[in-house]
Amino acid sequence: MAGNRSTSHISEDSRLARLDAELLHIGNTGTVEFDLTLPSVGANGSTVSWSSGDDHWLEPDGTVHRPQFGRGDRMVTLTATVRHGAASETRTFEVRVLEQRAGFTVIDAAPLSLTADAGARYDLPAFVAAHTDDGRTVAVPVTWDDGTAHTASVTAGDTIVHHGVVQHAGSPDDIASPDDIASPDNVASPDNAAPNARRGTVPVTATIHVGTSGSQTETAPARTVAYQRISPIPFSHARLAGEWPLSRNQQDRFFYLRDLDLDRPLREFRRTAGLDDHGAEPMTGWDAPDSQLRGHTLGHLMSAYALAYAATGDGTMRHPLDYLVGSLAEVQRALAARPGIHPGFLSAYDETQFDLLERLVTYPTIWAPYYTLHKILAGLLDAYRYAGNDTALDLARGIGLWTYERLRKLPRERLQRMWSLYIAGEFGGMNESLAILYRIDGDPRFLEAARMFDNDRLLTPMLQHEDALGGMHANQHIPQVIGWVEMFRVCGDRRYLDAARFFADTVLDHHLYAMGGTGEGEMFHDPDAIGSLLDDDTAESCATYNMVKLVSRLYEFDPDRRYVDYLDWAFLNHIAASASRREDGGSTYFMPTRPGGRKRFDLEENSCCHGTGLESHFLAASCAFASDARTFMVNRYLPLLFHDQTASLFMQRDYTNPGRATMSFTRLNRRAISFHVPDWSADGSVTLRVRSRRDAFDLMDDAGARIHVGAATREPGALLPTPSDPVTLRRSGVRQVTITLPDDEDERTWSNALFELTFTTRFRLIPTPDRPDVAAVAWGPYVLAALDDRQEMLTADFGQADGSGCLSDDEFEQGGDPLTFIHRRSGLRFVPLTFVEADRPYHLYVRAVRE
Repeated sequence: MAGNRSTSHISEDSRLARLDAELLHIGNTGTVEFDLTLPSVGANGSTVSWSSGDDHWLEPDGTVHRPQFGRGDRMVTLTATVRHGAASETRTFEVRVLEQRAGFTVIDAAPLSLTADAGARYDLPAFVAAHTDDGRTVAVPVTWDDGTAHTASVTAGDTIVHHGVVQHAGSPDDIASPDDIASPDNVASPDNAAPNARRGTVPVTATIHVGTSGSQTETAPARTVAYQRISPIPFSHARLAGEWPLSRNQQDRFFYLRDLDLDRPLREFRRTAGLDDHGAEPMTGWDAPDSQLRGHTLGHLMSAYALAYAATGDGTMRHPLDYLVGSLAEVQRALAARPGIHPGFLSAYDETQFDLLERLVTYPTIWAPYYTLHKILAGLLDAYRYAGNDTALDLARGIGLWTYERLRKLPRERLQRMWSLYIAGEFGGMNESLAILYRIDGDPRFLEAARMFDNDRLLTPMLQHEDALGGMHANQHIPQVIGWVEMFRVCGDRRYLDAARFFADTVLDHHLYAMGGTGEGEMFHDPDAIGSLLDDDTAESCATYNMVKLVSRLYEFDPDRRYVDYLDWAFLNHIAASASRREDGGSTYFMPTRPGGRKRFDLEENSCCHGTGLESHFLAASCAFASDARTFMVNRYLPLLFHDQTASLFMQRDYTNPGRATMSFTRLNRRAISFHVPDWSADGSVTLRVRSRRDAFDLMDDAGARIHVGAATREPGALLPTPSDPVTLRRSGVRQVTITLPDDEDERTWSNALFELTFTTRFRLIPTPDRPDVAAVAWGPYVLAALDDRQEMLTADFGQADGSGCLSDDEFEQGGDPLTFIHRRSGLRFVPLTFVEADRPYHLYVRAVRE
């Protein structure tokens, strides 16, 4: 009996030690700039001791020593030993200690030009773009001679000039430092941040052009409500099918969501509100009970369930969503009755982190409280918009009013300091969600609250058309830009759209890796720094999730073909590649770009990328179709069924033969159809074949020529007629092809037509802008990866590219299946990055030589 009891105790010790090891949470270890708080006691009473693989950079007590600028980041293995009774467990954390950022010397500040309505109040920004002596552009605080708040003159056409200064020397690490703050009441003014403003400064000017409401000047965009040039058709009208990678991933996510224990993500909400936690096991990682970010995954889950319902139409997804929303309603009511909690508040912790943020307390003492609040608010709005849950809208209103009442008491200068704080001030897309809430509800307080999230450190350089992104946290800022598009939608302030366009174009042109991801170590870097930044910590999945959302919103107001190409490329080569391809919810945090990198999938860490990875695959049909009053636009080619008030169609595409797509309409109430030609089709070439499955009909091609399509034929005894011989249109050097019904043809004619499009799939190189000899290999719509165990950069001679940048097809041979390609000269085996499995070493980039 004694022996059995001892064995039982040891077994229980082992269970508790293992559980405490799983629950350990020390924050985001991917970008460490501050000392870490390392727990010494586990959640169930275990003792925790720590050891460091290199205490020169990270000591066992969590003290961080950042390398000097130029010495590079350091990866350190931190090991926790967890002991409970006679049992022990170990857990390792890979910690990336960031090098100190480079100091800079400002040589000039970019001038600022703004418009203001006559007699209206306006604010000068707290930050402007400045140029440094080493060729960089940075956002720096500015001190204005006459303060920040002003009122425009009453005479339209007047010009007002304000003068200010920025500091001559500084460091990105100092920009948002609160060290100069004497007390919480002396926080926000840039005048306080630079008490010696005139010593070692550089001048800056702001020119205000006074006009009437909605006026436009040559020097600044107008505040005018622009019409929507086109209408992207919501993804919810499409049903993906087949074995296309995005279709497969969507199915995997669906089954993962179906089987979740929903009481686990609700646990900390209920405990904070003093409610029964239903005996749920605690979450782990970023959602652990001691994590300052706990609660964010539940927000992502609400969005995922709502998007899954919209994308599939399967009511199975509504039941868990309704359970989450109903449970949060109980939490919000219970929280309102607790001391120190104000009506409408809803989180998995109390209001303390928000109090500390207003005192400019930094990360990791607090961790982005408005970021987590945004995930909850966005999830509730998605539940209402996509699944019709009215309770979710009521909860969202409560959060919106709580936010308004809290922030309206703070001066604008304080808000600017808050939003400029690294990670602590990260607020996700609060401005986006509040603008959407205003669009739904109409309460002007929601619009006012959305404006309070204007972040001058990002917004002003974008308005100045200056790429000051280097040194900014990528996913801290991309969601803010999505919010700008929504602000333009609801209030018509053209500044927001102009800034959003410049931001998106800047990222697409100067900050992208070959698979469509952005950022290294979570950060934007100098423009075109790609080949010099190839490592394990590149291309956060959540950043691409937000980039595709941003580009989708922009496309509605600016139907740029590049936006469509980015959506298709990023969905197929990064978002699809980031999924574990299993029903486990796994997503990559980073997509490695170093030689011999390996995918790692987040299953238990509950990170930002895990959360967005639950959502992103259900957005896969975004902007596939659009329309205006005359034309139905086919932008993306996916295997799907589509139905809305404009059209009903069926499209097929084989992922192993991606250069061919077929489609047929059963209904279309537009006179014209335009087909997008993706930028990967060599020479902008496309072949369009049109056949009839019943009667003959005529079309007009994009050159205005009338085309006759013959009637289908019916063989004796056949159940269905044989479609007519095809009429073929071949085009090259184009971005779209449009066919139109002549005036004497009825729109019902479209139901006769069968369409087949063929694009030219060729091999090509995607060189990095800073190191042109380092390049990724692509074939058609896929970016490829070389499968090889070596850890050094591989070298291959690809021969000379032709005038369109394509390689000779003779350079490669098929290797066993349709999507495996063997490079003949080097023997390297390439497959689409999307299909590279976990822990399989791969090379996204190789060194391309000419021998």
